[in-house]
Amino acid sequence: MRRRLAVAALLPMLPMLGATLPAQRVVSSIDVSGTSVWYADSVRSAGPSVTPAIELDWPRATIDGFATVSRLGAGGFSMEGGISPSIFTPNAGPVTAELAGSFGGSEHQDGTHTGQALGLARVYYMTPLAGAWIGGGAGRTWDGVVWRNVRQGEAGAWLERNGVTSLVTVSPVTAQDTIRYTDVQGAVRYAARSVELGVTAGARSGSVGAAVGGTSRAWGSISVLAWLTSRLALVGDAGTYPVDLTQGYPGGRFVTVSLRIGARATRTAAMRESAGENPIDEAAEETKAAGVATFAVRTVRGTSRELRVYAPSARSVEINGDFTHWQPAALAPAGGGWWSTTQSIAPGTYQLNVRVNGGPWLAPPGLLTTTDEFGGIVGLLTIE
Repeated sequence: MRRRLAVAALLPMLPMLGATLPAQRVVSSIDVSGTSVWYADSVRSAGPSVTPAIELDWPRATIDGFATVSRLGAGGFSMEGGISPSIFTPNAGPVTAELAGSFGGSEHQDGTHTGQALGLARVYYMTPLAGAWIGGGAGRTWDGVVWRNVRQGEAGAWLERNGVTSLVTVSPVTAQDTIRYTDVQGAVRYAARSVELGVTAGARSGSVGAAVGGTSRAWGSISVLAWLTSRLALVGDAGTYPVDLTQGYPGGRFVTVSLRIGARATRTAAMRESAGENPIDEAAEETKAAGVATFAVRTVRGTSRELRVYAPSARSVEINGDFTHWQPAALAPAGGGWWSTTQSIAPGTYQLNVRVNGGPWLAPPGLLTTTDEFGGIVGLLTIE
């Protein structure tokens, strides 16, 4: 349930380019939660749950996976899990495409089961602070008794200003040619250095789900994530969610409080340390070898900052950092071997990487460098 309602699940995955070599970033976490759920706004269950999750990033692909084991009610349990792979094409200017899949299912103490296998294709138009996409797909879902053919369309747009990301999606769904509905959802997320706030809201037209417990056509939720340390966070979620007509999930209300244990260093970093290598020195050599000679930043006006990279032999240059929520932002050619982008960055100290021609993420030259919590090398950008 938490996975289905998270703001992050609504945000489009941005293009990641380059050779598909060993994973550049591995992010894992375990949430230990206390949850209270009112199914169909009447039947209440409460209890603990454990949710391990992992995300693997390659330059042109990602794989997300999760599993949840819950013990709700009088000795009852439920298990659900899923995996979502994605493959991205190289950018054609501001346009890129994605092929994605969603596979998963659930099992419950009362003997009920669900499952799904969906394939999706999307085309994105992306700029540093806004974007839109359109796509669709098909597959099959199972409510424990009947497999149904499902077709789904999708369109959306997002906008980022001063650390606030706003998004709206429209998703028409057809199941077995008899169930038809359209969901319109909106999300707003604010991410500070150690706190993330999210709000979602949605509405449905078309079929409702009285037979599986729910006739509501509107829902919403709020979430708060607060990092206590670099590896430990408190997460709170509360709200309502709609009936899933394709798998037979009833709608209802929920409250969840979780302790999240975050990722540790990647295996690559651990291997380097055990071999006695100096990752920071190696990173500087890799940046030089990639043809990145100079990095510069200047204030345009207010919090608008122009970031410039001198890489005269590059065909493409991207940056990412905590001010982009670690999503790639493409730089545009600025003449004379320079590449530039303008970002809204408030005063403070930020982590930053640069990538040339879809290669590995590197620390920009001229910045202090450090090892981040995932074992990677990042540059430290200070804006005064």
